[in-house]
Amino acid sequence: MKIFNLLLAIGCIMVSQSSCKKYLDIKPKGIIIAQTITDYEGLLNSNTVANPFGTLPVLINPSDDLTSTSYSLVRNDDPSSNVYFWKSYITDLNSINTTMWSEMYRCIANLNVVTEGVMSATGGTEEKKRQYFAEALAAKSFCYYNLLIFFSPAYMPATASNKYGVPYVVTVDQGTAIPLRPTLKACLEQITGDLLNAIPNLPNEQTFKTRIDKYGGYAMLSRFYLYMHDYVNALKYANLALTSPKASIVDYNQYLSNLTLPATNVSPEELLNRFSGAGTFTLSKDLNARLIPSDLRWRILVNNPTAPRFNTSKYRPNLGISWAEVFLNKAECLARSGDISGALTIVNETIRKKRFDPLNYHPLTANSSDEAITAVLNERRIELMFRGVRWGDMKRLDAEGRMSSVKRFAADGVTVLTSLEPKSENYTFQIPLIVQQFNPGIPLN
Repeated sequence: MKIFNLLLAIGCIMVSQSSCKKYLDIKPKGIIIAQTITDYEGLLNSNTVANPFGTLPVLINPSDDLTSTSYSLVRNDDPSSNVYFWKSYITDLNSINTTMWSEMYRCIANLNVVTEGVMSATGGTEEKKRQYFAEALAAKSFCYYNLLIFFSPAYMPATASNKYGVPYVVTVDQGTAIPLRPTLKACLEQITGDLLNAIPNLPNEQTFKTRIDKYGGYAMLSRFYLYMHDYVNALKYANLALTSPKASIVDYNQYLSNLTLPATNVSPEELLNRFSGAGTFTLSKDLNARLIPSDLRWRILVNNPTAPRFNTSKYRPNLGISWAEVFLNKAECLARSGDISGALTIVNETIRKKRFDPLNYHPLTANSSDEAITAVLNERRIELMFRGVRWGDMKRLDAEGRMSSVKRFAADGVTVLTSLEPKSENYTFQIPLIVQQFNPGIPLN
């Protein structure tokens, strides 16, 4: 099977590729073929890269952060509903645009234009070409990670060599055969390796938060290694990310006058921005129970006891990486290593003191490593709500037996429509049906 058959499910590639010259010696009218260094920079700045998740909040829908009465259990043609209810297939056979799969591979296709062509671009220094190549490599790693948390089983070191990853595509030549589905282990080794190769050529800072700098690369590695239960490396790269002079947490006490946080694209708390369509998110019973009225996250972002909804007009969630995530990665790794004091210092002094007014602030305590882990995970759940992190966390925590049953309720708030049980196969979505149709040999989970 050919790359073209994989790309049929993502629609047209946004920019024609320089490698297509083997088929098209003359530039087609109306088609832009990336040639100059400016062309490649335009690809890195494109909406396809900055907003790879499209208009639907699919990255948020499978998580236990959310409850909704607007999704239908009986429909199979609505991706948002299918993800919300953890159905095996996100889209039906009639869907050409295969949600999540489409967005990620569309972004990867555009980034492959950069990795295949930028080193021979006209204009620009060799240093700048290496930088753009590295940025594209790092951005692809982020896309592949999100594909893996949807379409591959949770990573466990003992079984990762026996589970499937996702096709790793490196070319824009649509006549090339689709690569075999690698193992989950090989796929994560590939994307962590790509990041390690990219980081030396990434800049120390970027003008726009949608572009990846060196510290963003370190932060991605920390997230990936945390997902792989490799807490030594997750801590190592969290520490490297936190050497940034810009690593900071916003003090919510400074925004009580208008109850509105800094815009996501300029907030000092955001490290790498990835956007999705804004929406209304109603907190699940479980998440809502973890918040207390004196928590400024409740006061600013929710503040509605009868209908607890995340207020995206006060803060539009970043589906990329925040500094809070990196600090919490470090705290969890410290807790798991037995450094209770170090873990709680981060949770209390770095984060919670800036999430409560001084009169209502009370530090968390723990008497054991397991209590410290629980405290960190609870804080992580609240701090990173609706930021696209929770589904990956749910998968890794379920793999180690830390997830209980997750329920979807009817409008009465009592009737259970369906549930996601511990160790359920529904923690993994299947390769889209239309992709299977065009690629009948592709192995399934």
